[in-house]
Amino acid sequence: MLKSTLLVFGFICSSYVDLDVKSPPALKKENKKFTVALLPYKGFDATLIDFITKETEAFYQCKVIVLKTVELPSFAFYAPRNRYKADSLLTYEDRLVNKGIDAIAGLTSKDISTSKDKIPDWGVFGLGMCPGQVCVISTHRLQGALLLREKLKERLIKVVLHEIGHNLGLPHCTRDPECLMTDAGGTVKQVDREKKCLCPYCRLRLLM
Repeated sequence: MLKSTLLVFGFICSSYVDLDVKSPPALKKENKKFTVALLPYKGFDATLIDFITKETEAFYQCKVIVLKTVELPSFAFYAPRNRYKADSLLTYEDRLVNKGIDAIAGLTSKDISTSKDKIPDWGVFGLGMCPGQVCVISTHRLQGALLLREKLKERLIKVVLHEIGHNLGLPHCTRDPECLMTDAGGTVKQVDREKKCLCPYCRLRLLM
């Protein structure tokens, strides 16, 4: 867990100007920058990777590297729903974590799911270990036939930053519905409602 060594300054929304801290979170482990590795699965739109890289580096003040594109592991495929089990993808990614990588964010265009409460196969936008070193994000439920590309990018980066936030130990936020860490609850309307920032409470949790 990195909490004791993180230097977190917090990304601030304009609605939280009462706080002095206005810089993005600077995540450092000892004297090394926190490193996130993006793992594109085959079929993911490669033109989005540069955007994700720049946005993630700017938001968390971290280092982002891009791994070689890989095939989705066959053992993660759930044939009855023609989708992939997100938990299995996290297991696969966990095997790829090595020295120099603090977190891996898998990127796919395929539908992904996990179990939720009594529902064994719940479709999700993303899933991340909390805390942990792996997460996976899917664009499948973030896009629509008439959706503008800029809107897709806006939704996508929120989910990416949300799942990395879980890796850093942040649970779902229950204090501010506009906080980046609010549970989407399976609806893209909540993703659209959220702002690309952490509320003061979530920023402070990173310092605990």
